[in-house]
Amino acid sequence: MSNKPATSVQIDFMVNVGDLFRANLALAKTRLLLGLGFSLMLVAGLIIIFLTIDEKVILVQTSPLFIGLPLVAVGGQLLRMHATCRKYVSSLSPPQRLMRYVFSDAADWFEVRSGESFGRIGWADVWKIAERPRYFLIFISKYDVCVIPKLALANTKELNLFRRILTAKLGSRTELLAQAVD
Repeated sequence: MSNKPATSVQIDFMVNVGDLFRANLALAKTRLLLGLGFSLMLVAGLIIIFLTIDEKVILVQTSPLFIGLPLVAVGGQLLRMHATCRKYVSSLSPPQRLMRYVFSDAADWFEVRSGESFGRIGWADVWKIAERPRYFLIFISKYDVCVIPKLALANTKELNLFRRILTAKLGSRTELLAQAVD
């Protein structure tokens, strides 16, 4: 048994609409791009049809309908996503917006605190953890994701310690960026 003292990382931050929106946007990027691609294919097809039948006047007159509406639909998804994030954050009381995560290399779980609530999530229950340039995503399941902004980590030493704990606890279920973990 190792006599090495346990090391831990405590991460405190306020839940922020911008961080949640960016994370949700990144997670929905594929769906949004597919929707935009489908809309553009539909628009291109309609333009080709009108040009083929030599109806440029009707093309110009109806273009707001078949060009604008599909693009508004995709833009509407972005607005809906932002509104959902804004509603979620505004529904939290100020103490609930303050999140605290504690990760220890000696524990088989990590701690989560929000407001008056406290919980432990076992490493075996974590599907995966993915690092992004501005935040970490902790996937409890495919549909339950926690966002931890990197700005909440005090310094590079703490960030690297956090990466080491994640790698030690989850192994291949950890997707870190290409930065070196010392």
